[in-house]
Amino acid sequence: MITHELIERIEGEAILDFKTDKSGIVEEADIRFVHFRGMEAILEGRNALDALVIAPRVCGICGHSHLIAAVRMIENAYVDAGFSLSISPKARAIREITLECELIQNHIKWLYLVMLHESGKLLGEEANVSLKALYVTSQINQLSALFSGQWPHSSYAIPGGVTCDPTHIEVMQALKILSEVEQFVAKEVLGCPLEKFELHLTNDSHRALEGDFSKLLHQFERLNLLNSGKSHGRFLVLGENAGSLDNGERSVADIALVSEDSSHTFAHGGKTHAKNALYNGVFYESGPLARALITERSGIGSLYHQYGDSALTRLSARIDEMVTLIVHVRSLLTFLDLSQPSFIPPSHIESISGSGVGILEAPRGSLIHRARIERGKIVEYSIITPTQWNLGNGTAFNLGVAQRAMIGAESIAKASLIFRTFDVCSVCTTH
Repeated sequence: MITHELIERIEGEAILDFKTDKSGIVEEADIRFVHFRGMEAILEGRNALDALVIAPRVCGICGHSHLIAAVRMIENAYVDAGFSLSISPKARAIREITLECELIQNHIKWLYLVMLHESGKLLGEEANVSLKALYVTSQINQLSALFSGQWPHSSYAIPGGVTCDPTHIEVMQALKILSEVEQFVAKEVLGCPLEKFELHLTNDSHRALEGDFSKLLHQFERLNLLNSGKSHGRFLVLGENAGSLDNGERSVADIALVSEDSSHTFAHGGKTHAKNALYNGVFYESGPLARALITERSGIGSLYHQYGDSALTRLSARIDEMVTLIVHVRSLLTFLDLSQPSFIPPSHIESISGSGVGILEAPRGSLIHRARIERGKIVEYSIITPTQWNLGNGTAFNLGVAQRAMIGAESIAKASLIFRTFDVCSVCTTH
């Protein structure tokens, strides 16, 4: 039987096409993203600095990621054109603080507004937990705005640094907000102190905790989904701590092996606007689980060794990353050297003719911005988003990551929930 499922309560919309057997088990799954936005085409022909305003609007949740990717692309174009460009450690740290705040708030929204809601609905006992998410994410966004000026769609990162010049008072305000976030995560999300969570993962005792995350795991357990959702066992990180992992074999990540496939798009007679992102010709999983395994975080490594790339491990990796980032943001704030310059002016953008690539790890995985600039104008612009890695629509011989994970699910409803474990986004998808 062929069934079409509209996936909402995500950033944008997606359509899943399922083929099931007589008992309802999923035999095939196709993924379609049918909205065309054309962000790359909008950027072409404009002043390169316009990317700092337009790129953050690619997505309403991870706009900071697109901003930092765009500014890194421009800075690398300066270098490619033979110009010197310097960024102070202070400016780099501030960019990192705001970017990590974005990842933290994204993971919390995913937990409370998507996963707890959808798994509870499937059990017929949906709980009202959205106010928790709105409260704590508003705090995190306030912390970010102390440096970026606003959230979302900030443009405060510019070639050579950042436009803010924070004082000790603002750093103290940020630390105070972070303390409140830490208390919320420890009490509400985890049910244990932040510093003890990784040990619970290593001992596989995190399901015994009393936080909202363990509630989610129990809901997945009742749905018989904890050990579901396994995919290829291939993982990729292209940003910080770059590397690849293919069924236990580690390699240095090589961006030259990245390619895009548009054979399934409407332009080529397909059923989706979205292109696929491939590494060495096949699909690799990107995002929190990939980052945890590539950086060898012990808690997630232990779970992966025992349960593979199951829903249990994938869900846990996102929460573990949230905890890890909160600790890192505190360290960045504590050691931020305010005596350093926020901005070191580079040459005028009109002097620049060259190519640049900006790569980073966004909430859902590796993000790439590429452009060719001539005399300060964008001639070509391309974006590869995490959606293209994890939610690509492959073939029977080369299944996408989420496609593979959904096949074998006991029902369409359960397959759709497995799909959401990848933290679905469609508006950022490039075409």
